[in-house]
Amino acid sequence: MKIHQILPSITPGDAIGNEVLLMRDLLRSWGYESDIFAQHIHPDVRARQYKEYKLESSSQNLLIYHFSIGSEISNFITGLPDRKIMIYHNITPPHFFCGINDTLMHLLDQGRKELESLSLEFDLALAVSEYNRIELERAGYRDTAELPLLIDFSKYQSYNSDILKNFSDEWVNILFVGRISPNKKQEDIIKTFYYYKCINPKARLLLPGGYNGCELYFQSLLDLVEKLGLSDVHFLGMVPFKDLVSYYMVSNIFLCMSEHEGFNVPLVESMYFGVPIIAYNACAIPHTLGDAGILVKSKSYIEIAELIHLVVEDQAIRERLISRQRERLKAFEYSKIAAEFYAIIKRFELE
Repeated sequence: MKIHQILPSITPGDAIGNEVLLMRDLLRSWGYESDIFAQHIHPDVRARQYKEYKLESSSQNLLIYHFSIGSEISNFITGLPDRKIMIYHNITPPHFFCGINDTLMHLLDQGRKELESLSLEFDLALAVSEYNRIELERAGYRDTAELPLLIDFSKYQSYNSDILKNFSDEWVNILFVGRISPNKKQEDIIKTFYYYKCINPKARLLLPGGYNGCELYFQSLLDLVEKLGLSDVHFLGMVPFKDLVSYYMVSNIFLCMSEHEGFNVPLVESMYFGVPIIAYNACAIPHTLGDAGILVKSKSYIEIAELIHLVVEDQAIRERLISRQRERLKAFEYSKIAAEFYAIIKRFELE
């Protein structure tokens, strides 16, 4: 049995791209012939153009479709004789991008329509969170299961010593990791940071993440920082992986105000690095976080700023949160998720 993966775009460094590459390596290590097919391929990734899959397609194959946005691949795979698995990473609601990126808005809207139209096309639909799995059920998918994202923490060992030297001091570092995007609500993080700076002037806000396609939103964030007269807000852009590891290592709080997430890998990364988490209760956030952080139900910036201060200053609270994070992290152990994935593959081999 050959097992291939297909998706609209493959880029190393994002959550979906990382999982696709890890799955390919696992499948090959288990003895399966496995390639990646995509419409848009980053030059650093070895993959094939998706139209080449016509030559590979077979009723003996298993084809895994990573779905998160509308694309011509959905139409391409319809009717192929392969047995098929969807891995659903969720689709950001289109309205977030109205007036920011209309092309992306239309692709997301297309994706929502495709999600329903594809419901009978797959033998199994996997979701990276329970929140996503419930969406699949509501869209008419018959056989669904949860399979959390694969995260290989053995790769999180290299760091940038210059960042550690420059940011390891008596200042409080507040971190959010994610692309600059309207659904991520970086403006709410900045507003919270404004009030926290009133409590503790020795604070920095670290925001690694690219803004490609969301330039208008990024400019609005720069304008907000200027309007509030804030200093020490660091828009870091896309950073090398070892730099990202370093920013986790120097951070005191991970603050997430996002209003749409299908999983949110940085929550799990924060657990791994022992960075206490405060997050807005939205979409898949509570499913990923469990009891390993503080969920806030409303965006009262002053109250959240006071909560940050409490967690930073109260060692007992910090230790309790970090202890819960270590326990929650066990649910996302690489070997555990890989074993679950292997069991799913074997199920198809036996059919």
